This record gives sequence, structure tokens and C-alpha cells, in this order.
Amino acid sequence: MGSGRRSKLGSSKKKETQKKKKSKNEKAKDQTLIVLPSDLLQLVLSRLPLKDNIRASVVCKTWHEACVSLRVVDTSPWLVYFSKTDDSFELYDPSMQKKYNLQFPDLSWFRVCYSKDGWLLMYNANTYQLLFFNPFTRDRIPVPPLWNAYDQITAFSCAPTSTSCVLFTVSYVSRNYITVKTCSANAKEWNTYEFKNQLPRNFNTFEQIVYSNGVFYCLTNTGCLALFDSSLNSWNILPGRPLKRPGSNGCFMTEHQGDIFLIYMYRHMNPTVLKLDITSFTWTGRKTLGGLTIYASGLSSESRAEQQKPSGIRNCLCLSVFHGFKRTCIWYKVDEESKICLKWKKQNPYENIWITPPQNLLEHPFV
Repeated sequence: MGSGRRSKLGSSKKKETQKKKKSKNEKAKDQTLIVLPSDLLQLVLSRLPLKDNIRASVVCKTWHEACVSLRVVDTSPWLVYFSKTDDSFELYDPSMQKKYNLQFPDLSWFRVCYSKDGWLLMYNANTYQLLFFNPFTRDRIPVPPLWNAYDQITAFSCAPTSTSCVLFTVSYVSRNYITVKTCSANAKEWNTYEFKNQLPRNFNTFEQIVYSNGVFYCLTNTGCLALFDSSLNSWNILPGRPLKRPGSNGCFMTEHQGDIFLIYMYRHMNPTVLKLDITSFTWTGRKTLGGLTIYASGLSSESRAEQQKPSGIRNCLCLSVFHGFKRTCIWYKVDEESKICLKWKKQNPYENIWITPPQNLLEHPFV
């Protein structure tokens, strides 16, 4: 009897010891996951979608601080694709490679004009109607109607919810005069300004318009840059032109914190990047984007300083492409030799555009 009791007690002690060892091992494993080096932790967390980021932030204080710091970094823009056959929009998040399909039947006759601060400017060629549209909140703000030519760009300075929002377009170009129109977001009519045409005679159209620090920068197909100051209502032509090599099949222009960048695309060679010197108003070639990522589309482009993101792609040009029937993006490293640009072909500018998603994505039902 005594030996039987001793063996039972011995086996129970062994089991308890094994359980303690297991719990210690499990705790050690959990502790190893929690106490990661800060760089490695940020790298892991930066790859999480917003929902998983929020869930991970409750693990411990260290994880919470790391998750929150990653949320405040500039949100990468999304691509909006517009269907040619129906009223559907496709939102594509390249950072997570996720797609969201939305339907807006009453916008089926509208085409996109511009994008900034999470808003799209839409135009109906049948009714000449213009409106601001936010595909995330579905909010709309009407704009006084205005006839737009097919290749005419109408830009705006900031979100239409701001009182400082200004719409801008070059509405008419004759041999002697250029007509510019502006409008505030809640105005009832457009303002018209006429300036002497000092552009070269081989000028055909304005390819890009970018707003920065109160000025609309307007680039022509021949490389001339015109400046419209929205506070002074003045129009000036810069004397110099950017270096444009033969064989260019498209260009993109964007701004970042007051700096203007211009990218020329080519059929059989790498893109060239130029930066405008604001003091001398001359273009200089660049071999790097200084940590920026430029998300390029035909009507408007976005830029992000993603060098703070451990997983951020730096010094890159992000381009939308079609592979078969699949829409996706390719990345071109500006500071490296690459042939990836040869996969890009000039597209219809009204097929897609980049847009800034809101910070509160969880509040939107499609996410």
C-alpha cells in the first residue's frame, strides 16, 4: 500500500514538474515574440493591415507604441480604376494588394478630371456638370457647370471642404490670348482671366497641372512651364525648358513640400527625373528621389516620404499596368538600373487615378 501511494505521489509530482516546464517554455516563447528588437518589430508590424495593426496594439505597451507610430506615417495612396462598360469603380490598395469594388450608377456618364486630398473632381461631358466626389464617404459637392475639352485638365488646390479650395483650368488658347478660369468650391460662377499668349507656336496642349504654395504649375507638351498665382491672379511663363530626350511617350509631374518633380517616360530607355529649382526656376536632373515614392498617373500624381517606413519602397516610381486582364502596379527604382519601365505603356488618362484614403478606414463598410 505504501509503495503504491509513493509511486502515485511520484508520478503526480512528475506531471506537475512537466506542466511547470511547459508553462515556462510557453512563457519564454511568448516573451521572445513580445521582446523583439525595435527595428524588427516595426518591420513585422508595418506589413499588417490597419485592422490587424489595431489588434496587435493591445498586446503590450511596446507593441502599442510601435503600432501607433506606424499609423501616423503618410498613408500610401490607392488606385481608382474606372470601368469602360458600366458604373463600377475599383479601389486598389497596392501596399496590401487588396481590391474593393463599388457601384455608383448615377456617375456612369462622368469622367475623372483630378484627384487631391482624398477627393475626385468628376465631369459629365453631356451636361457640362462638375462635382467633387469622395468615393470613401460618398460625399458630393457640386461645382458651377463648365464646358471642358477632352484633353483639358481642371485641377484644384486642396480638399473642397476647405474654404481656401480653388479650382483652376486653362479653358481656351488662341494665337494671341490664353483664357484661364478659377472658382472656389462653393461659388455660383467661374472667374475669367485673359492673358497674352507668350507660348511658342508649336504649343499644343497642357499635359500636367500641379498646385503648390498658392501657385498652379502648368506644363505644356513642349516642356514650357506656365505659373498662375491664385492670390495675385497673375500668369507667367518660365524661360527655360526641361531636358526631354527623343522618344518620350509620356510624363508625370508632382510636388512634395514645395518641390516640383517631373518624370519623362521613354519607350526604350529608363525614365529621367528632374526637379525644379524654385529660386532660379531651372530644371536639374536627379539620380535619386531623396527617399520619396512617386505614385504616377496621367491626370495627377501623388508623392510620399516613405523613408520612415521599415518596409517602405524608397526612391521609386509606382506605375499602374495591365498584365493580361489583371490590373496591378510596377515599381521602378530611380537610383538603380532597371528594365521594368519597358513594361509600362501609356494609357488613357481617364482610366485610373491615385487617391489618398482616409485615416479612419475602419469606419468604411467596404474595408
